[in-house]
Amino acid sequence: MLELAKVFTKGKSMWPVHLLKNGNISARLLWLGLLGVILLILGSFWENDAVQIPEKQLPDMKAPASVKTESYEEILADKLSGLLSRIQGAGEVAVTITLENGSTQEHAKNITKESRTISEKDTAGGIRTTTETKESEQVLLTKDNGTDKPVVVREIKPVVKGVLVVAEGAYDSAVKANLMKAVEAGLGIPAHKITVLPQKR
Repeated sequence: MLELAKVFTKGKSMWPVHLLKNGNISARLLWLGLLGVILLILGSFWENDAVQIPEKQLPDMKAPASVKTESYEEILADKLSGLLSRIQGAGEVAVTITLENGSTQEHAKNITKESRTISEKDTAGGIRTTTETKESEQVLLTKDNGTDKPVVVREIKPVVKGVLVVAEGAYDSAVKANLMKAVEAGLGIPAHKITVLPQKR
């Protein structure tokens, strides 16, 4: 019983008030410790709230809408109509482009050639020589997001077959001529492949 009283009095001397009076710890250190304990308690409440959110309250994670990809014809027509609408007097311009065929890609290839010459003697003493040639091609592949794709050396753009331009200002012959020249220069095609028409009023 006597030892229990000693432990209690010794423990009482370790209380924060006694430690402060004796100069063992500073007030700043005591406040930091107290703040740390409060943050730990608040953090445990925060984690419990986050875990208890029912699935019905979570926002719907919808798959992103598929992005519309424009064809080469549409991209070219959009660029051309944007340029032609800047010509003085042209007004609103709509462009349609027709291509002869699609674009083609030239892929990098690993070409292996083997040649072998065989000499044979026949029974009459003559020598017959034959040459065998083997050639193999293998398209080089690269990894893109886990899928194999061929390595593209160059892309050959399709040839323009014809261009139709409909413009507000095409009633004026000077504007029409300027539109024709612009399309010829922009696409590098002859005038007989271009038709410029006025927009209906």
